[in-house]
Amino acid sequence: MGNNYYFLVAGLPDLILDEGKNVPSFLEFMEELEEQISSGDLELLRCIRLPLDNSNLITVLQNSKKEFDPRGNFTREEIASAIKNGDGLPEYMLTFLEAYKENRLPSSPLIAEDQLNCFFYEQMIAHPNQFIREWFTFELNLRNLIAGINSRRGLQHFDALASERERAIASVLIGINDEAEMILRSNAPDFGLSSQLPWAERVINLSRSTLLEFEKGIDLLRWDMLNELTAFSYFSIETIIAFSIKLMMVERWKKLDAQTGKVVLERLVEELHATYSVPTDF
Repeated sequence: MGNNYYFLVAGLPDLILDEGKNVPSFLEFMEELEEQISSGDLELLRCIRLPLDNSNLITVLQNSKKEFDPRGNFTREEIASAIKNGDGLPEYMLTFLEAYKENRLPSSPLIAEDQLNCFFYEQMIAHPNQFIREWFTFELNLRNLIAGINSRRGLQHFDALASERERAIASVLIGINDEAEMILRSNAPDFGLSSQLPWAERVINLSRSTLLEFEKGIDLLRWDMLNELTAFSYFSIETIIAFSIKLMMVERWKKLDAQTGKVVLERLVEELHATYSVPTDF
């Protein structure tokens, strides 16, 4: 049976009160959690930071001018040391690094970061924790569906990105499951995915809106999926992980669009007040 974090979860609303002035950054929240949850649950929490590490690994490996994201699990120095010494990182990263150094990456037009993400998603969608497994399966399928939509002409804000369909998809598709194969091969309006992915039509409809509305809608879909995956988790680590992902969304939107950030934050506060309280018999 997993750990229950009654007071930690019940205290989340207080953490972001005062009209948002005291909203902790994602990093600050991670630091606070390190003192309050078990080592095993911390490992689960680290999974949602791995996509940041993936990007940072490529930045350091290719000596890119791209800004290093401090929200990952590893510092720049730790990543640089791991690249040099071949240890200190998750196994899938080390597998990628070995293949990269020996020029043994699969023959594919995928850029290095997407090659790394192939290794990453393969590990995540086989993870023993159900929430981690289902969340990253959703993220993989969402990513691939958007890639498929990007490749089709005639959509307002994707015109500049569109190219020949097979070429466009092949350059961005993480093709490690049946859904990816359907996106690559199907000519159906929904890629034949509506029966497997109930939210596919929602994404396709969103793609007809403006770029800003599309971005908002996709994050709202992510938010709804998090709620669905934690519907019966209550005070478990999965609830804390879902909150952490939502906090990243709030942080992102506050930077991109202040008004949207305020709306997203208000939704988070409303959900917390409506959902979580310490049991009366605790």
